[in-house]
Amino acid sequence: MRKIGLFGGTFDPIHNGHLIISEYLREELVLDEIWFIPARVHALKNNEMISPPEVRKAMLELAISENRYFKCSDVELVKEGISYTIETLDSLHQMYSSLNPKFYFFIGMDNVDELPLWKKPAEILTKCQVIAFGRPGFKPSEKVKPFLPHLQFLHIPLLEISSTFIRLRVGQGKSIRYLVPDSVMHYIKENQLYTRPGK
Repeated sequence: MRKIGLFGGTFDPIHNGHLIISEYLREELVLDEIWFIPARVHALKNNEMISPPEVRKAMLELAISENRYFKCSDVELVKEGISYTIETLDSLHQMYSSLNPKFYFFIGMDNVDELPLWKKPAEILTKCQVIAFGRPGFKPSEKVKPFLPHLQFLHIPLLEISSTFIRLRVGQGKSIRYLVPDSVMHYIKENQLYTRPGK
């Protein structure tokens, strides 16, 4: 059986916080690999302002290139329409059945309360182990309590870094050194990403 962590998101751009979280969870959960899954169309975000899929994938691949445990999966990028977690899990189970995989799906604790908004949330919990990561002190809302026995909570050190913050700094002409890998920083500069207001 292969123990594989799944980290989904827009990754616009991927940053050092994503990488630190992933490495920490890989060791804590004793995972064989972590697969980063950039979304083509995010179900719960405004996708009009998101960079093109090929741009986000390129930055992700640059960021993880030196870690042999990290992989990039384009399972959501090659699919038209909204990226639903349940459909992604179904595809991965079908595509990699020979690995006999056990999937660990990562979400931030701040996203736990959104679980009831996901497509077929109860079914998701039968196809993977959901790992909710964050700092101590999380208080779930009443609507999510039926799901809590099926979640695994891990308290981890977090950096106050977000992709939104990085895009904002680039737009203001400020440095993002040490917030993202150098390769990603150079890619953003060379391709003049996030230089327009709101981008």
